[in-house]
Amino acid sequence: MKRIIGMAAAVLCGMSLSAMAAAPERAELKAEKAQAKADYDAAKADCNKMTGDARRDCKKEAKANYKATKKTAKANEEARDEAREHQPK
Repeated sequence: MKRIIGMAAAVLCGMSLSAMAAAPERAELKAEKAQAKADYDAAKADCNKMTGDARRDCKKEAKANYKATKKTAKANEEARDEAREHQPK
């Protein structure tokens, strides 16, 4: 009986530790997205100082960089999730 309780406690501890490990990774994703948004806003502000075609092109490039950064952050998160799923328990 003590053996079963000990095994159950070990399993529950392992599950709670894996859940706590996922929280920082979500925070990393949120931070990466927030940084991408801040960079995008700063780039747009710089673009607003320009005129004509240069301004339009600058805004397009800033938006493309923002989308690429978000996509990379999401891909990194998915890779971390997949790696976590394939870890031996």
